[in-house]
Amino acid sequence: MPLIVAAISCSFVHADEAGTLAARPGFKSKEMGLRIDVRGDGWGNANRESIETLLYSVADELLAGLPANLAAPIAVSHTDRSPVVLYERGPAGEYQVQLHASGENWHLYVYEFAHELCHILSNFDENATQQDVRYNQWFEETLCETASLFVLKNLAARWESSPPAPRWSEAAKKLRRFFDHLLSEGHRQLPLHTPLTAWLQENEEQLRKDPYLRQKNEVVANLLLPLFRDEPQDWAALRYLNLDPSDARNSLRRYLLHWYRNAPLEHKHFVAGILAMFRLDDLVPMTPALADTTGMDHSGDLARN
Repeated sequence: MPLIVAAISCSFVHADEAGTLAARPGFKSKEMGLRIDVRGDGWGNANRESIETLLYSVADELLAGLPANLAAPIAVSHTDRSPVVLYERGPAGEYQVQLHASGENWHLYVYEFAHELCHILSNFDENATQQDVRYNQWFEETLCETASLFVLKNLAARWESSPPAPRWSEAAKKLRRFFDHLLSEGHRQLPLHTPLTAWLQENEEQLRKDPYLRQKNEVVANLLLPLFRDEPQDWAALRYLNLDPSDARNSLRRYLLHWYRNAPLEHKHFVAGILAMFRLDDLVPMTPALADTTGMDHSGDLARN
């Protein structure tokens, strides 16, 4: 049953792509001043110029809603370990991203770099170091898994119609297949008849202790994806996450409340929608306009059809 539901979901996702992509103006992060520098060896038969082209395309999808581009460049190197963005900046203040992908496995570059770029957007290094306990890091990891899904889907659709060069249209098929595979994995679906609040009550303690429980993060990532699909400009809302010094040790309730309070008006409705998903909508001062965007009635409860 979960696989059947996921397959149906995939068809709706693909049907909505044309409208989503048409609604977003063309955006070139490189032209806006972003600098991505692919360094070193370990990339197999993939040349660094092709990798950079791909990574800029990933950045285009996530940065289009930002009022300004990233000030610091991003240095990308290969690792034989898991992909990561380091807390330590490079000698020129650059972010240091390490990817495990190699060769012409373009879908893996997209998947990994979108995740690490999401961490950068989320102020991952604002009030913490690698040694600090961050009880809500699981939520950030979940957002970054959502970013990977979002970019895989969007790049597949964009490159099928207008690839940056003719040879990238073939890569679009691989991105599409990988996205469909991930979205339909059985472990990504909530158990039948289990609401998210009940699932979270059962799993949150484990996630707070270990934010890298990927199979659990991926359940919530699948649920978040439609929110970003419908409002892709709200990736910019991540710039207001993790800004409070207490966020590392807060409850999820306080952590998301700080995100809502820090977000500017144009992103509050989106963050309020995520609060509603977790049934934390009592934190939001409800107005008729906001209720219309979050699916809540004016009493603060989730509207039920």
